Amino acid sequence: MTAERPRSTPPGGWLRRAGIGHSVDGAQILWSIAEGSRGRRWRATSSRDGTVESSLLLEATAGGRILRLEYTTASGMLTLHPERDERSIHGNIVHPHGVRPVAITWSLDYSLEVAGSLIPTAIALARLARSVHVGEGETIPVVAVDPSLGLRPGTRLVRRIAERRWVVADLADRHEIDVELDEDGVPRLEAARTWPLEI
Repeated sequence: MTAERPRSTPPGGWLRRAGIGHSVDGAQILWSIAEGSRGRRWRATSSRDGTVESSLLLEATAGGRILRLEYTTASGMLTLHPERDERSIHGNIVHPHGVRPVAITWSLDYSLEVAGSLIPTAIALARLARSVHVGEGETIPVVAVDPSLGLRPGTRLVRRIAERRWVVADLADRHEIDVELDEDGVPRLEAARTWPLEI
């Protein structure tokens, strides 16, 4: 987010940060990240003109394996988590007319993509950074979540164009995004400010 890395590191050395900034489409993103023995817990809201459009809670292991997603929009509240065998990801959607169970094919190779949030993408890129070098690319399977809480499997072409900068392309929709991560794996935003999560 900002060039400096304000961190709050308790005796365990865990990363604990919060911040605010704007995405390329002008939404204001408020976020926090807290590491622990199980991995990282991310929280974020996306708002526009003072109105919250979505909120997200995402837990992942240090290796980038998704543990749990909670995503809320005007359409309802989605909860997802992988099965123990990692062959499917399932949960439910609570919406104004009731509750709908959801399940979709999943594996350790899959990544999440969530509308209005770069956090799931950042987790995927941090994992890919171990095997994809600058100048290289890879096609990855994803489960994309849209603002209406629909789930759609697909693929993304990911290219690493600098040490911490990537291009993620949805070839089917002819759309791509440029994502830059800081040293902690946090997406850089425009007009960003960050703070230690714990004082």
